[in-house]
Amino acid sequence: MEKMNSSWQKFIEFITFINLPIRKKFLLFEMGTFFWFLMVGLLSVASLSFIHYRYSQIEQSTLPYMKFTYTLSPELSSLEHSIIDAKEHHNDAKTLYMTKVSLDGIKSTISDVLVKIQNNPTHGNIFETVIQSLSKDDSESFNLFQEILKEINLMDGMVLEAQKKAVLNASASEQALLWQQLGVHVSHTQEMAQSLSKRVELQYQSYSIQVGDTIRLSINSLAIIIVMALTLLMFFTRWLREAFSKPIESMIHQIHSIGTGEVDLSKKLKIKSKDEIGTLSKEFNKLVDTVYGVTVFKKVIEEDNSLEVVYTRLGEVFEREAGISNYRIFDVNAAKSTMNVVYPHVFDEKEFMACNEEILHDCTLCRAQKTGHKVSSFEFDGVCKEFMNDAGKKHVCIPLIVAGHAGAVVQFVFNKTHNAEEIERVNEQIFKAESYIKNSLSVIETKRLMNTLRESSLVDGLTGLYNRRFLQDHSNQIIASTLRRKKQISLLMCDMDYFKQVNDKFGHDVGDSVLKDTSHILKKCVRDADIVIRFGGEEFLILLIDSEVGNGMAVAEKIRLAVEEYNFKTNEGVLKKTISMGISDFPNDADGFWQVIKFADVALYKAKENGRNRCVQFSNDLWDQKANF
Repeated sequence: MEKMNSSWQKFIEFITFINLPIRKKFLLFEMGTFFWFLMVGLLSVASLSFIHYRYSQIEQSTLPYMKFTYTLSPELSSLEHSIIDAKEHHNDAKTLYMTKVSLDGIKSTISDVLVKIQNNPTHGNIFETVIQSLSKDDSESFNLFQEILKEINLMDGMVLEAQKKAVLNASASEQALLWQQLGVHVSHTQEMAQSLSKRVELQYQSYSIQVGDTIRLSINSLAIIIVMALTLLMFFTRWLREAFSKPIESMIHQIHSIGTGEVDLSKKLKIKSKDEIGTLSKEFNKLVDTVYGVTVFKKVIEEDNSLEVVYTRLGEVFEREAGISNYRIFDVNAAKSTMNVVYPHVFDEKEFMACNEEILHDCTLCRAQKTGHKVSSFEFDGVCKEFMNDAGKKHVCIPLIVAGHAGAVVQFVFNKTHNAEEIERVNEQIFKAESYIKNSLSVIETKRLMNTLRESSLVDGLTGLYNRRFLQDHSNQIIASTLRRKKQISLLMCDMDYFKQVNDKFGHDVGDSVLKDTSHILKKCVRDADIVIRFGGEEFLILLIDSEVGNGMAVAEKIRLAVEEYNFKTNEGVLKKTISMGISDFPNDADGFWQVIKFADVALYKAKENGRNRCVQFSNDLWDQKANF
């Protein structure tokens, strides 16, 4: 049953040309229309030509013969009566004269008919000329006509000969023989005339019937052809109208929906054919899917908490929607002129790089970041000198323009190919990826601005170090990460010795300069993974992440010596300063993070109490001494 339905469907598709290209559809429609017009024209011309042919035969052969026979019969009857009268009354002279007159009349009639038959002039176009020439071919009637002509000529010769021999002086037997011979010829001529008359009448009736049949057949055939042509024309015109109008109306409705933000995926275009309209419907449905996907994607990332999550979702849609697996998202730090891979997450950026690693330290080397334009080696091979193309790869780099400059760069890497279909597929993937990128720019700009504002609120404006609010916001994350790794944090609470005297003696400008120089020393003495915080005033808190037992004291001593040896510059010369520090470990000293900070502060108090410029490791006896701290 399914096979029968499939076969029937294929037959319907075949006779309706549903899967043919539009150009071929209209070509076949044009050819079909031309065919039916041609059929109507040919049938009309053929039927009219046949009718014309028969009428020409009637006019050129049948009617002249009929007129001849109608004229000849009375003449022959009159001639026959004259001969009988001559036999009875022996009026030979007068009869010969009357016979001669009758024969001359008959010959005149025959001559007129002969001229009409043989020399009938043609007129009109070439079709009429051909038809008239064909219609003259009636050899049998013409042969009878020739036989009658011979008989008339023979009788005319006999009468003329009799007149020359003065038949009046002939004997009675000779006169009787002459009239007898003339009577025989007249009878024979009458028989031939009757035969010709019957033939012509039958021929006339046959031609009339043929003309009538032809007219009826032509009318019926033309009616059938016109009805079929109109039916097919209405069917195909309606089908073509529906094939074009419905998809276009649906597209207009969907475009309106997209414009108003109300995309309804349940109302996709129905693909009924495999022609350009079907392809257009298919591509339009894909476009609607993309627009809908981009719209939903934008709504989702607008509600995400961080820029990192947005980058992660952007990478996921590159793989899921655009089908691109080899890509990198670089975040650009314009202030530091650096860039780093933010997605996919990698442990070693250098091994993951498809470009010279120098771009990480100097983002201006990246052509896409520098120009703000899309860079594609498909368009120009070797366009970016930093791309390492020794592996037979091609790349497309797209800058994410945020606040007038490239805030990030997305790099797509493809296998090198010269296949037109592969290049077209790559272009389609890039187009879809760009759709998501363009619609995410406003969100990325907002997230970056929020990050900037948040970072500015978490960073000390004077030293550039994190402030106390940063510690409050991120302490839970730091604690959870440390406990998950089963590591510890060494906390160094630092305080500049006699810092108030600097402000009082040299002014706050020098005091600020000392704090800045001190922050540089602290950052220089610790790792990049460690966190240096301006805890308040001249106090600093250092978090040594994943520190080993006893490492806190070693780092503290390193910092103390560095500060002691540093030459702070003032308007009056070089200034020497010292620093005191208290050290505690989390979670060795206590389970509570803020409690451990208090322990470090207690150790710092002990260092100052013992003469300053020293480092003190917290112990439980110090807390017992300061139980009311």
